[in-house]
Amino acid sequence: RQPWVAEGLKETCNRSPIGCRFSRSLVFPFHMTRLSLHFFAVQLILLMAVAPQTAAVGRRALLHELAVEAENVTDKDPVVQCEHIVASGRRVLLLSVTAAYHGSTSVLQLMMSSPNVSTLCANEHNWQCEGAPIMSDEAGWSDKIEKWQNWQQPLAHFSHYWDLSRPVFLEKTPNLIWAVEETYKNLSSVKMPPLMHSAGIKGLELAFIITWRPPCLASLSSHSYDWLAHGTDVWIDHEIEEYTRLVRAHQYLTELGVPTLVINIADTLWRQDVTLTRVKKFLPCAQGLDFDYLPEMGEDVFKGNRWKLESSLAAYGKSLDPTDCCGYDVRKTECYDESKWPALRAAERQPQFVELMDYLRDASSVYHR
Repeated sequence: RQPWVAEGLKETCNRSPIGCRFSRSLVFPFHMTRLSLHFFAVQLILLMAVAPQTAAVGRRALLHELAVEAENVTDKDPVVQCEHIVASGRRVLLLSVTAAYHGSTSVLQLMMSSPNVSTLCANEHNWQCEGAPIMSDEAGWSDKIEKWQNWQQPLAHFSHYWDLSRPVFLEKTPNLIWAVEETYKNLSSVKMPPLMHSAGIKGLELAFIITWRPPCLASLSSHSYDWLAHGTDVWIDHEIEEYTRLVRAHQYLTELGVPTLVINIADTLWRQDVTLTRVKKFLPCAQGLDFDYLPEMGEDVFKGNRWKLESSLAAYGKSLDPTDCCGYDVRKTECYDESKWPALRAAERQPQFVELMDYLRDASSVYHR
């Protein structure tokens, strides 16, 4: 079932004709004669010896292929000119756009591994280090960002928790998916609040990371099962609505030339070298990014943040086989085993769902097309 086994088989045929012959007899079992059945038990023993070697060859081939991809990442994505920005007394405000419970915390953990990126985790009572709860608790504002009319006040509150000496400020609130256009327009002309002004910050350069999750990876989220409990159609409609907003956000921002990077959450698990290369090219001042990073309680995150991730992204990715957990093809960056997520078959019958997936897959692809 693993996609790399077939690739490894080619090399096995060259090195072990017996193992290759048996593998072909498995592929075409009904072509076997009565006589060949007498040798089946012997061949089964051979398979037990060959299969692990075949899989190992295939895994090495996959790792090599991904390493080559990482080296060949192009400048498709716009680059945030960090050095120029900081030298002119400005900072990068990096905004995360994703659907709730679709992997935004994983991207946040990667970004906060850089000593040049500052988060809102210093607010010790802030759920998942998000900005909206701060405004709800401290200013009585709605936690729905689409209702925020003036971003100067949120920036005033956030500046108490960001390290203002760092070049990149990160804000992650899933509700932003509902108000990308309004937020961009407001922040484009916002005046710096007193604390940021006194720190010598003259303005902000905006950049966006859009994160999406392939549908079969829904099997990793308990919240997806909650949606599915209301019916397959309900889950599909919910996903279509969320992905439509991501696509519209990407179209809006790229038409304006705003630096925007689209990340497939599966790539943060199984194509980490590629993801790291893309993020570094997109945001050069986010130095020191590390998939092995795990936030330290009491130092990077606090009990009141109720941080969800209990391991590094590197460790978590290694603990999951993309085929076994999700029916996900790492090479093709797509779902292929409908049995891993019961609603996938019905979803893929809907043209709109398929079109949205194709758009996001292309937007997060490695190579320029």
